[in-house]
Amino acid sequence: MSGRRNQSRVAFVNSGGVLRISHDVVVVKVAQDEFVAVSSQPGVLGEVLTIAFSGRDGRETETVRITTTRPVVLNGVVKHELRLERVDSDAARRDTQYGNSESGSA
Repeated sequence: MSGRRNQSRVAFVNSGGVLRISHDVVVVKVAQDEFVAVSSQPGVLGEVLTIAFSGRDGRETETVRITTTRPVVLNGVVKHELRLERVDSDAARRDTQYGNSESGSA
């Protein structure tokens, strides 16, 4: 078989990494630390996502966690409504609740 490679093009190694899959969604801010997104893809409760907003001041990002997901029908098409809460506010709320003045990461 002329022209075939003898070596693999992909090598798998035990290592950590991040897989990013972008989806176009409609996002509405419903409270200070809460958003609602409507997507063609369902969400997984507890999953942490990054939302990238485009605005007049450039691109901004928010790290959020899916708190609720449910199917909805919009214009005869099944979509998924995802309720999201800002991850940073969740950590701040826990620190306030338990009397911690410092917040850190594990």
